[in-house]
Amino acid sequence: MRKMSWSKEKKKAYGKAKTEASKATWYENLAAGIKDNNVPWRKPWKGGATMPRNLKSKKTYRGGNIVALWFWGLSRGYTDLRFATRKQLIEKGYNIKGLKNGEGCLIKFAKTSNYKVEDKDTGEETMRSGFVTRWYEVFCVEQCEDYEAPEVKDEDLSVTPESDMMESFYGYVDSQDTLTLERQGSRAFYRVSGDLIRLPAHADFETQLGEVMTAMHEAVHSTGHPKRAERNLASKFGSPEYAYEELVAELGALIVTLSLGGEFNPYVLQEEHANSQAYLKHWLDACKNQDSALDKAFSQAQAAADFILNNCSVEEEVIA
Repeated sequence: MRKMSWSKEKKKAYGKAKTEASKATWYENLAAGIKDNNVPWRKPWKGGATMPRNLKSKKTYRGGNIVALWFWGLSRGYTDLRFATRKQLIEKGYNIKGLKNGEGCLIKFAKTSNYKVEDKDTGEETMRSGFVTRWYEVFCVEQCEDYEAPEVKDEDLSVTPESDMMESFYGYVDSQDTLTLERQGSRAFYRVSGDLIRLPAHADFETQLGEVMTAMHEAVHSTGHPKRAERNLASKFGSPEYAYEELVAELGALIVTLSLGGEFNPYVLQEEHANSQAYLKHWLDACKNQDSALDKAFSQAQAAADFILNNCSVEEEVIA
């Protein structure tokens, strides 16, 4: 039987349709998770070992991919959050028999690409650059027939102490010239007008973890200052814009905390932060383009987390 050949245009159209379908599924799952309050940043986690990572590169996924993989793994009961494409699984010696298309999780990969553009009038070619987004299906190692749970070492289970986490927080505050920290009152907040983080006194927190979680949440808010990542921090409490910033802060705090190897538990946050789900749902419902809004939120959360992680090192005192 003669094999049908597709024209270049038909292949391009098919690829575009497949990409659009992948995008739609990806965003639908995330939007549903937010509305149902079934999202990673609303659940307890321990240590950096729980971060979804690539099997081959061992690198942690970023931005929206973290959320997508966590959400996907949570709903299926997986605990070994190492992911890979079919090709990568084969390279690592895994048996992929039985893995079918559509049974994995879709993630997106964006990179800068250079391409040629031809002038229709002169025929002259010029080089341009832009972002190219590709969608890949990855599978959890637990889906493979020959999967064996890896030997867990003591260091893999260790969690960074709360005292060390707070030192990282103080290191971030000290690294910013205008950022001020006050320890007083009963509420925690960040005020952009004075570039001020206010936290209750250490003794006023019921748990050390509650102090860490609250501090990291406010630290992410502080990255929205015009001198840093610059986000809209002037929104009214309860508004869709307020809910958007809370999403950035919640997800950003999750990334920072687990990247530092600490424990993450949203249940110990102050009440005004822990009860932001209703505002978040309201924000998502109000978005005309939910895909674009979610994309922006995840991107800004990752940027905020990166900013803190790059500026939270504690300088050791040199004793002569």
